[in-house]
Amino acid sequence: MSLSLAELVRLLPPPAPLAPALSTGIEALDAALLGGGLPRGRLTELLGPTGSGKTTLARAMVEAAVSAHGWVAYIDAQRTLDPRDWTHLGDAQGVWMIRPHDAMRAAWCADVLLRSGAFALVVLDGAPLLSKSNAVRLTRLARDGNCALVVVGDRAGGATQLGGAVRLLVERPRRDGQRRSEGKHVSSRTPAPSMADGSSASVGTRTIAVRVEKGGTLRTVEVSCAVAVARRLCTHPEVPDRRGVARGPAGGSPRHALRACGAGSPPAPAAPQPAGGGTTGSIPRQLHTAVARARALG
Repeated sequence: MSLSLAELVRLLPPPAPLAPALSTGIEALDAALLGGGLPRGRLTELLGPTGSGKTTLARAMVEAAVSAHGWVAYIDAQRTLDPRDWTHLGDAQGVWMIRPHDAMRAAWCADVLLRSGAFALVVLDGAPLLSKSNAVRLTRLARDGNCALVVVGDRAGGATQLGGAVRLLVERPRRDGQRRSEGKHVSSRTPAPSMADGSSASVGTRTIAVRVEKGGTLRTVEVSCAVAVARRLCTHPEVPDRRGVARGPAGGSPRHALRACGAGSPPAPAAPQPAGGGTTGSIPRQLHTAVARARALG
């Protein structure tokens, strides 16, 4: 028995409604991206050389997701994030820092976290180049969980081998003469964001340029940011990590460990609840299990 195309369409389940995009925390960058921010269910590449400001932009994305009451998982594959830049998120519910001992396991950690369906934003920072098959699998899991997946890398050619990813390139700002010679780029400056203590970042600031290469209008957005929020730690491969970031202070509570080091152990699981696209509330059991498995993989 043959079925017509209309009959096949009626048999298929209706597509899930598209959730609004996640804000990047920068209005001019949201305006340049299709949908008004980071797309859910897709992979976004955040690229730039060392010291360009991509860590600062990634932190702005995390803060914007937390402000929108979304769960966030940040995978620090190279174990180089400075905890001092993330301590202000210690009181925020739903922020999880995963620091695997081996960077090769970072993609597996992202796989486990995305399968939980509890996160609105998952950031994979410093992982080796993702193959096309791994990138497609993670993108499919992000689409099933209605999650925005961001991969942070240093490669100018891309952090994955997936051609359909949204791509943001962070670079040092060009001089006025160079910017005028590129007629296809339009620059817009955003005001300096406020710091965690409420003070303005107008003193001791610099400007970074974020160029939308894929997934939006070809545009360069200039952002004023504080130099202090881009710190990275250097680790030696043969020296064990004794900063206590992954374990937290001895004898301290998980909440205190998260405030002090930016990465704490998950609290006790609560009654199971629907994931709901990463909204805050009581911690569901699948989230507790996913975070515990991701940390065990490291």
